[in-house]
Amino acid sequence: MAPLRFGARASLMSLKQSTSILAALAPTSTTLHPFHGEGGDRSADRAALESAGVFSDQIESALLAGHIDVAVHCLKDVPTHDTPGLCLTAYLPRDDTRDCLVTRHRGATLDTLPAGATIATASVRRAAAVRAHRPDLTVTPVRGPVHERLRLLDDPAGPDALIVATCSMERLGLAERIAERIHPNVICPPLGAAIIALQTRTDDTATREQIAHLNHPATATEADTERLLLASLGGYCNAPLAGTCTTRPTPHGPLYTVRACRFTPDGTSLTDFRRTGTDPLATARTVAHKIAGA
Repeated sequence: MAPLRFGARASLMSLKQSTSILAALAPTSTTLHPFHGEGGDRSADRAALESAGVFSDQIESALLAGHIDVAVHCLKDVPTHDTPGLCLTAYLPRDDTRDCLVTRHRGATLDTLPAGATIATASVRRAAAVRAHRPDLTVTPVRGPVHERLRLLDDPAGPDALIVATCSMERLGLAERIAERIHPNVICPPLGAAIIALQTRTDDTATREQIAHLNHPATATEADTERLLLASLGGYCNAPLAGTCTTRPTPHGPLYTVRACRFTPDGTSLTDFRRTGTDPLATARTVAHKIAGA
């Protein structure tokens, strides 16, 4: 049988997480195909983060053309609506959804950084949350792979701190550099946070069957719920939206808490609504209706 061909972004983090997926498929024969030059990853002339599919278009095109069999994505970067001919087949167990602070000087937290300190992030969501929580801090934009952003802290002219995804630091083996895991009530995670999704062609039944055992049902439920919420609110990769679906087991079955936030980029206005129910999709529709009407 021919090896399963996996495609992933060529960033260090993407390659690390993809390698672990291939290891989980052993003894199935697999190959990994890195994709350089994704619109959001280019070192120059990067595509705007407001563009749908900024981190996924190139890999999806290769999947549709039959050059690869499985695309590896961070779910939050996948377009809100499924690309015709493609489907999300498996979701790996969800990692820590929180953002974290990485600082130039060890021991600092978001609350203890001195007034005027500079925090670097290109995320509208993170910037708005920082401005709302600490309006005395300066937020400056920065883009690029996480390991490149971390090097800015070694530059005397660089920022005092970065805000990045906790799961990114953990997947890179850099958890010891985390100064603070920020509470979701301070910075709400993005919809689809910390979930790795595997995408296949809808007509490729054989491949879907080969990777089906990688799917984590609880994560799949949260992923589908958050994608419904994002689609209902008209969101995209760097939209002024955030939210989560969290699962709590009970003796009578799981309860799902769905949260959504809509905010202004300057952090001066925030709508934050959450609802708990036994039907995650119905709960998400209720939350979307409340946020849209606020």
